[in-house]
Amino acid sequence: MGNINSNYPAPHPDIAWQDGNIVRWEDCVVHVRTQAGFFGANIFEGIRAYWNSSEERLYVFRLDEHLKRLHQSMKIMRMISPYSSDELKMATLNLLKQCDFRQHAQANIVSCFGFPAPGDPLSANARVGANITAVPMGRSVKTETGLSAGISSWRRITDDAMPIRVKIGSNYQNGRLAQNQVSDAGYEMALLQNSNGKVCEAPGACIFMLRDGQLITPPLTSDILESITRDTVLELAKRYTNLKVVERDIDKSELYLADEAFICGSIIEITPITSVDGIQINQAIPGAVTREIQTLYFSAVEGRLAESENWCTPV
Repeated sequence: MGNINSNYPAPHPDIAWQDGNIVRWEDCVVHVRTQAGFFGANIFEGIRAYWNSSEERLYVFRLDEHLKRLHQSMKIMRMISPYSSDELKMATLNLLKQCDFRQHAQANIVSCFGFPAPGDPLSANARVGANITAVPMGRSVKTETGLSAGISSWRRITDDAMPIRVKIGSNYQNGRLAQNQVSDAGYEMALLQNSNGKVCEAPGACIFMLRDGQLITPPLTSDILESITRDTVLELAKRYTNLKVVERDIDKSELYLADEAFICGSIIEITPITSVDGIQINQAIPGAVTREIQTLYFSAVEGRLAESENWCTPV
């Protein structure tokens, strides 16, 4: 998805946070023989911070919810972190403060399994480390124009195999396979179906469609991430629009007939889908409802809505 956001990967600052200390960027490393380096055994959160130019203040969006999900993921993976949510919260805010960003940015919090116990390469008792990095990151370039999507033949992994609600790095290879496939076919974004053949989400993003005045998104039980951005969209739509919001399964053929469609996620933000498998959505033009949701979302993340008082943490 590197072509989706013009600032990703972004220029890095000079510092990072690792295991309780501010370190030089180049010194924030994990050994290749750790479980994190060898097996992708890491739990992570990608968190957006938005610059409010009128207030000249940086706001971190829904930081507490991201930290809660981080620890929920660690619980499922039986990872015991040496750092509390409060410690990671303060470390994130301190790092962003020292980076002195005066533009939109992104921070990644990663907890990772270290060296395994001798003779036990998959040991759950390996030491757990943590690191936080932050980079400038502007708006996703496709929020204005929208993007073409293709439905991959790769199916979304299931909760009884590798639960997608756990944000573990190795899970994301499922989305990588799908993205590589549709990119080779000329589409910009992959969409995945779950084991029941229902369209469930994109790599790193949830999906919404508008049909007959209803804003529809797959339920959390359809093998999707418990997305914080998805939850934000649901809350904004219920409060500020006249739309009926529905969580239910979506068939591939129904998505072809959608009046509008968009994907959402921390990096991708609110990005319109203009076609699916070559079939145009809304004449390949981002729709009015999508634009309304975008406007509400960008107001919320910059601290300009009533909900922002609870959602935005100032740096």
